Amino acid sequence: MLDPDPTSPAPSGAPETEAAPVLIAALLAVREPPVGPDAPCRAVRSRLDAQPALPSLAVTAEDGRVLGLVDRLALAGVADPEAPARAAMNPDPLLVDADLPLCEVARRIMQEKPGALASGFVILEDGRYLGVGSGVDLLARTDEQIIQRTRQLDEALRAAERANRAKTAFFACMSHEIRTPLNAMMGFAELLEQEVLGPIANPLYRDYARDIAESGRYLMDLINDLLDLSKAEAGRLELAESAVDVLRVAVGSVRLLSDRAGRARVGIDTDLPPKLPALRADERKVRQMLLNLLSNAVKFTPPDGVVTLNGRMAADGTLCLSVHDTGIGMTADELEKALEPWGQIDSALGRNHIGTGLGLPLTKRLVELHGGRLDIDTAPDRGTTMTLVFPAERVG
Repeated sequence: MLDPDPTSPAPSGAPETEAAPVLIAALLAVREPPVGPDAPCRAVRSRLDAQPALPSLAVTAEDGRVLGLVDRLALAGVADPEAPARAAMNPDPLLVDADLPLCEVARRIMQEKPGALASGFVILEDGRYLGVGSGVDLLARTDEQIIQRTRQLDEALRAAERANRAKTAFFACMSHEIRTPLNAMMGFAELLEQEVLGPIANPLYRDYARDIAESGRYLMDLINDLLDLSKAEAGRLELAESAVDVLRVAVGSVRLLSDRAGRARVGIDTDLPPKLPALRADERKVRQMLLNLLSNAVKFTPPDGVVTLNGRMAADGTLCLSVHDTGIGMTADELEKALEPWGQIDSALGRNHIGTGLGLPLTKRLVELHGGRLDIDTAPDRGTTMTLVFPAERVG
């Protein structure tokens, strides 16, 4: 997918999604003046009655230090209306800083003082009293923030889906536009290589023609992989299912890779039972998966190494096609990277080979599209075994 210029303006009509502001405790502060510790409970009750939404009043010393909190329930337990506020005061209320995010305020209430949801809490700014907060306001503000963030996430999801559809359409259009001249180039290169219209005086031209044809085939494979991967990610890749002769497809795939393996001085063998049941699958995609795995195995196996294609029926009825190599293997981090589109393994052997990093993630998506999975067993200097596991309901 082509990344837009980050300095360019957003397309006309495209919504710009801004990050939701982080709401802080200061927004909850009801800046009601505190009472002193000797204020009569009668006066405190009168002030709370005048403000039904206020859960409590802070009690502070003359120097501004917070001494506690008096809430409605505590006042109801004091029989003498002239008793001082300290008689009904909670000396250990929840104290929160004004710049504390609301999610952190909620976490502290749940973990430290659940009762603060009803009795309220004291909000401080620079260590001094700012106001009183209530659980009702906290829940309302938190709900408001959740709604806003959900709305933004929904819009971001819709924008991502639109971009993905545009990407798929772009790849489909460009692949068609590129394939037409590319096929002509490959055809003319093959004519020159085979000297169909007469001998070429300089043999180097024949080698150049072969290189042009091979480069064209590589580019065509890249275009096909890009289009398939884009469709798979968008959930639009469809299967043309039929009863696939697995043995024939497997042997044919090995035959196609034998020349490349020979040039790399890598042996390529098969360990396939003479009879494998038919597989209900897309034959072209099964071949594509095997070629991807075999090609990777040959690419990352040093000279005099061996690549083996195995086939077997598991006890649970699944069909397993495995490609084992004696190559460089991968660490867990390298494997994670290799399974990402465009991922390249940063190794000395890997850098000596061309590749886009699309083959393995595409293979994983293709086998999952068949309801199967890709199992990978690998370790550095121990080689790699990649297994296509097709579900039992597709076998037979």
